[in-house]
Amino acid sequence: MLSVPITAVGLSHHLASLDELAVLAAAAERTVEALDQRSEVSGFVLLSTCNRFELYFDAPLFHGSVEAVLDTIADALPPDRAGLPGQFEVHAGQLAVQHLLEVAAGLDAMVVGEDEILGQVRDALAAADAHTTPALRRLFHAALTTGKAVSSQTDLGSAGRSIAAVGLDLVERRHFPVAGRRALLIGTGSYARVVTATLLRLGCTDLGVYSRSGRAAKFAATHPVTAVGADGLADAIAAADLVVSCSGNDHNGDPVLTASLLAQARSQAPALLPVLDLSLSGDVDPAATDLVGVDVIDLDEVGANAPAEHTAAVLQARDLVTRGVDTYLHLESGRAATPAVTAMRAHVSQFIEREIEAAARRHDPQTAAAVAHSLRRVSNALLHTPSLRAAELARAGGLDDYQHALHTLFGIDVQADA
Repeated sequence: MLSVPITAVGLSHHLASLDELAVLAAAAERTVEALDQRSEVSGFVLLSTCNRFELYFDAPLFHGSVEAVLDTIADALPPDRAGLPGQFEVHAGQLAVQHLLEVAAGLDAMVVGEDEILGQVRDALAAADAHTTPALRRLFHAALTTGKAVSSQTDLGSAGRSIAAVGLDLVERRHFPVAGRRALLIGTGSYARVVTATLLRLGCTDLGVYSRSGRAAKFAATHPVTAVGADGLADAIAAADLVVSCSGNDHNGDPVLTASLLAQARSQAPALLPVLDLSLSGDVDPAATDLVGVDVIDLDEVGANAPAEHTAAVLQARDLVTRGVDTYLHLESGRAATPAVTAMRAHVSQFIEREIEAAARRHDPQTAAAVAHSLRRVSNALLHTPSLRAAELARAGGLDDYQHALHTLFGIDVQADA
């Protein structure tokens, strides 16, 4: 198995509860700030979604860096949850590559094939711009390329599945078609855009939006929704046929929709109100599940009702992931030859530049320029095959012999690539 200096640690919905993932997500900012101060890692990317909390990092040493990362995350968590990192899965080297490409392809999601994961991977890479490395950027770009291929070339991606779509499908099966209904959206974050698009696609055009952080008006300015102020929230709940909540962690653990608010707002409403809670940390008061006039559908229930995928589509997606991993590893193994190729070219270049300087002293500018062009062209032609051979030997495990030959024949010492 090829050695790759990338490690992934974290938890996903397979092993962690939504409450545990919410606790980890709330500590994301503190984790990033603390990791920036750790010398054990060269760079890192944090992927935190409603399905997972995973940290991908580039480090020269394995055991020491893993311990440093897990300790940093534990320190960022509340004392009563500091043991969570002890449950983390660890993927090292090639296994970390395989895992990230499967995640980007939607194969490891709560809803297999969900279409928002690509955006989440892209956002994670963008957010890590100040503390990532070239190796991590290449890996995440490879994951994005593979995810796009799965989305465009398989039935797994063509359905445009998302947690929002599955949740709203559950609402429709349990209550009524969404088309023509009045919906109230709680939250204005990135996932609110997904929910809004899904509601519009289903024919729901009467949409209100409320944000405890006061961003409803700004959201409404760029989306076909009506902003709802704090003083209008109860009336909006009373008039709604459906409430979809996805505000994230803005409420600091305090439910946006309390049981008392829902009970008071729906006291005169004859119809049952479906409340689809898609927030990781829970926007809806757990006590609301006991209300007679409210049907709360949370992420756990959405996940339990996620549709089974067609075996052929999953197999096709996995084949694309395997090809993506092979392509990435092929390119990375060849990249190991870069220091040797750089050293060889630098060695030859110093002789070429001396001859160019001598030609400039002996000849007119036009002739000297022609000599320089000819010398550089010849040197590039001569070095082309040795450069390709270096990459081939790196992939085959023969790079040490190549570097030894450079030292024996030309006295070239190859410095390790930083």
